[in-house]
Amino acid sequence: MACIARPTFYPASATASFRRDRSRVARVATPTRAAAQARDDPRADDVQTCVTRMSRRAVAAVAVAAAALPALPARAEDVKIISDKEGFGSKAAKTGDLLLVNYVATIDGGKMVDTTLGGEKYFTNGMQQSVQPAAARPVIVKVNDLITPVPGQPKGLKKGVEGMRVGGVRTFEVADCFGPSAVRSPYALIPGGSTVTYEVTVLRLSDTGPDALFKDVAGCGLGGANTMVNGCDSIVPTE
Repeated sequence: MACIARPTFYPASATASFRRDRSRVARVATPTRAAAQARDDPRADDVQTCVTRMSRRAVAAVAVAAAALPALPARAEDVKIISDKEGFGSKAAKTGDLLLVNYVATIDGGKMVDTTLGGEKYFTNGMQQSVQPAAARPVIVKVNDLITPVPGQPKGLKKGVEGMRVGGVRTFEVADCFGPSAVRSPYALIPGGSTVTYEVTVLRLSDTGPDALFKDVAGCGLGGANTMVNGCDSIVPTE
């Protein structure tokens, strides 16, 4: 329990006495007087030895307690590559690059929980599902961006695509992907602590900005009120 400092109020008649007592303590407890007393007191060495032993015991106790602590769970950004098909692109994705990707995310040995490929009905409000299946729509992933939150993009996804090239396909696992709490994706409820498997295909790579990712692409927009998805399913890997 944290200690909270509270102001203490004294009666006016006690103020002068308190000041005299505090002055008396200050004169006795100065470093010079304490050092002089320590030189004259034959028990000083014994006291110092006792303090040293107590300090060593405290350090040993802390070390034993630390060793008994359970191992920390895997961090969200830790990934394990399962398979990696290298692409034909001349550049490998590095920190800060933008990738236009398609992916399928699964848990529990194949249960789909998220995808950019469309074709599946999604939740619109609570447990209500859409009438029509979702349209295909690739997403932009910023490599190793572990600071800027993007809905549906855990840190592990942003880290797992590092080194990929255009045309490449990589499958990797992200342990404890969304943290200890359950998260609802557009397609399913992901239990807390789940390991999510991503299969990612890189369509475009840009180190100059998002516009380069949609060069010569018609009918597929970045998002917003006027989002266009008609041409999203026809985007093929291009450098």
